[in-house]
Amino acid sequence: MAHADAKALEPHLPLLRQLREIKGIKEVRPGIFYLRGSAFLHFHDEQGVLSVDLKKPGGSGFDRYAIATPPDQRKLVDAAKRRAARADDD
Repeated sequence: MAHADAKALEPHLPLLRQLREIKGIKEVRPGIFYLRGSAFLHFHDEQGVLSVDLKKPGGSGFDRYAIATPPDQRKLVDAAKRRAARADDD
């Protein structure tokens, strides 16, 4: 499954802005974020449907998040904030 390119991400710029504001994470390429030098969150484009993989707590694997609706997007942003903050506490 391919990472989403910049064109696929365009409709989700408000979501990207929220993710870019999370303390501790860095966007290394459009839609690909790192935390402490390792992959943390990235967007996938599967036949025109975007989803996001977010690093699981403890760092083993990723959880997949749908981002089609505003509630889905809020769920993702909230989870990313919690996980980034938890990593900051370690």
